[in-house]
Amino acid sequence: MKAIISPSYGSYHNLQLVTDFAKPTEIPKGNILVKTHAVALAPGDVRVLSGACKEFQGPPSFPYIPGGDLCGTVVDMNNVDPSTVGFNVGDRVAARFTKGPRDALAEYAHISPKMTYKVPENLTSEDAAALASSATIALCLSQRITPNERVIIMGAGGGVGSHLCQILRIKGVKCIAAASHDPDRMLKEPLLCNYALDYNKHDVYDFQEWKRAIMTGDADNDGDDDAAAVEQFDTVIDLAGGGWLRLLEQQQKQQKQQQQQQQQQQQKKPMMLVKPANQGGRYLTLVPDSYEYEMHNMWQFLQVMLFPSLYRAIYSRTIGKPSLPAYTFAMSLDNKIDLLKETLQLASDHKLKACVDNRGPFPFTTQGAQDAFQLQQSRQVRGKVVIQTAGM
Repeated sequence: MKAIISPSYGSYHNLQLVTDFAKPTEIPKGNILVKTHAVALAPGDVRVLSGACKEFQGPPSFPYIPGGDLCGTVVDMNNVDPSTVGFNVGDRVAARFTKGPRDALAEYAHISPKMTYKVPENLTSEDAAALASSATIALCLSQRITPNERVIIMGAGGGVGSHLCQILRIKGVKCIAAASHDPDRMLKEPLLCNYALDYNKHDVYDFQEWKRAIMTGDADNDGDDDAAAVEQFDTVIDLAGGGWLRLLEQQQKQQKQQQQQQQQQQQKKPMMLVKPANQGGRYLTLVPDSYEYEMHNMWQFLQVMLFPSLYRAIYSRTIGKPSLPAYTFAMSLDNKIDLLKETLQLASDHKLKACVDNRGPFPFTTQGAQDAFQLQQSRQVRGKVVIQTAGM
């Protein structure tokens, strides 16, 4: 069968299309076999290829087939009871990986049925793969947000952010602001954020930057004077990484400014982008401080994933409560099938639009795979990067 493979760890230059890769004959117990139509890339696919976390996410052998999130047609149920999963041979399904992001970029792939569901007929395979990959995470994350919050999303232009903006709007969240490299896109259909700024041109963690942009109409479409809307945000959702360190910088600046204002008997002006924890402010993130992290042993895992998050969660709810938002590492890679069901239904009902980067879908070729992975690695994605492995 055709497959995109990598003979070793490295960069996207390693990827190549082969036509004689062995089709899966022995399907692991509990898995099913699908003929793939489209594969949606995620940051984890680039990380696995690089070998940055090979001891935790590396393939068992080389060459390996990258990619984990897909849409395809079931060809073998492998004794999985159709009545327990809601689909059967011949059905088109969308799937998000549950063990490791690999084996999807091939004509055939064996997948777990745990996070797999039948695709409505009015959705394309490319859209279904994108929705399974990122919109399910966005939906899970949205469950932490209430309608009366003012929310700002950092790194909102990618797969999770593009779908999160829509889902929060569906929930009726009163104010959604976005920091992105393409703010114009964030203000248009289907995202329709209230405000957006380019993080390449503005310090998006500086509250005064947002205040000026909102007051002058530079952060929205209508250009109106939204003076009444210039309030601190209730919640920061950081999808880009490093935001907590920026908030600490702003905290120090605000403390210095307040000391100067007290000496000059001036009225205190808030500098922090988000309200402190004692006023209900929150900071949610899905990523560590550095987006490009490495973990090769358990100690490094604890240093990257556990220790900073645990300390910040405790500190921001105790000593730092008057000046910092409550920190939460909001792991949202939940394998509840209801998340995938609801996501696909929202899209089928035309309430949620799958966001596929318009530079794709990329072809199922060596060059197509390399271009797709290069774009994913650039972190300048507009929605999801999708590779079309076969036509319907």
